[in-house]
Amino acid sequence: MNFRNLFLGLTTSTIAQDHPINYFDIGSRGGFQEDLLPLAFAVNAIGFEPEPSEFIKLDSQESGPWLTSKHLPFAISGDGGRQTLFISRDPQSASLLKHNMGLGVRFDKTQFVEVEEKIEIETQTLSEALELANINSIDYLKIDIEGAELEVFRSSPTIMDNILAVKTEVSFVEFKHDQPRAFEVEKFMKEKGFMLMDLVQPAHWRRQGYVIHPYTANEVPPYSRGQIVHGDYLFFRDPETLGDEPEAHIKLALIAMALGYFDNSLMILENRVARNYVSERYGKSILEFIEPASRAYGRRVFWKTLYSQIRSLVPLMRYSRNVLRKQGSNIMPFHSNQER
Repeated sequence: MNFRNLFLGLTTSTIAQDHPINYFDIGSRGGFQEDLLPLAFAVNAIGFEPEPSEFIKLDSQESGPWLTSKHLPFAISGDGGRQTLFISRDPQSASLLKHNMGLGVRFDKTQFVEVEEKIEIETQTLSEALELANINSIDYLKIDIEGAELEVFRSSPTIMDNILAVKTEVSFVEFKHDQPRAFEVEKFMKEKGFMLMDLVQPAHWRRQGYVIHPYTANEVPPYSRGQIVHGDYLFFRDPETLGDEPEAHIKLALIAMALGYFDNSLMILENRVARNYVSERYGKSILEFIEPASRAYGRRVFWKTLYSQIRSLVPLMRYSRNVLRKQGSNIMPFHSNQER
């Protein structure tokens, strides 16, 4: 149950098609993330993959639900040019920064920091990538390049001034040497006129294994909460910095809606310029623009959450049964109403 083109056919779709979103996915191994799927019909998706074999896989894929899509065969860095990519045993942790072996040993997760291969790759700055992608601006930027995100932001200040929303991986520990921490990224983004909206998919580690609250495991000690180590920060540009350009307000509101932040979308469009633009061009109020999409999105979230929670009951019940068995308790067999 996904959100692919969820807004297509609603009042939202007419406005979205008139204001297509340029989406940069930096670190798109495995394909584009699904953040903007509700608006895919109005999204130009551009990804980057420097490893030749992975690029061929991505480049051979069909455009999927997107208005347009393509991948470019290079990475993004702060300086551009040829650079060394350090590939760890778990390739998802490949980085232009050197890995911190001490952290991997500390948490007994050396697969993320033990480098198996070093390759030379071609990189471009964010400004150069924009030109090579043949677009004028980035509306939504997702970036996950294992610690080098802030370097990219700092190297392209003019580009950052015009981006409307950013989802960036941040780290709360030093996975890589000289890696900026989450608070440094937040400080920079605030100075560039962004507001921190959310921490998405936080990851927690414990010293041994991966089983954390509320479960116990055959580890030492058996139970422990995990330490937050990384996650994604989601930033929206402060609407007060958008000036009197209604198109920027519209696009930011659309991105907010695609990500599920309908309350913020409404606040963005309450700006006089944006409100009048929607009314005069489309003959609609901003509530008529937002409410149908909000209702459709909310229903999809409910059913997806319900399905997920039902599935999560299976390991929970298995775990409960094992705990009770170890405690010497007997479990009463379950009978349906029909069996009774």
